[in-house]
Amino acid sequence: MPNQVDDRYERQIASIQKELTQLQTSARIVTNAGELEQLEHEIRAITDRLAAALLGQRVQASLDSDEMSEAEKTMIEKHPKRLKSEGEKISRRSHVIRM
Repeated sequence: MPNQVDDRYERQIASIQKELTQLQTSARIVTNAGELEQLEHEIRAITDRLAAALLGQRVQASLDSDEMSEAEKTMIEKHPKRLKSEGEKISRRSHVIRM
């Protein structure tokens, strides 16, 4: 399943970067304060989406890392009671959360 999640982030990031490139290379001219404000809003919305996608990708990679697996094993070994696995959970946003 990690490959599907990784691929989804890669496609999302590539799509957002394409939007930024199109905005950067467009011949759009700003002639008044309203247009400038609108352009600023568009740029901020696109870069916010890019930041969220990059952050999500890094968090998922951290969750999938060997270091996290080792930390989980250590925590489970030190737990005073036996833990019952509930398997993988899928959130409302279709992110896989491994438990």
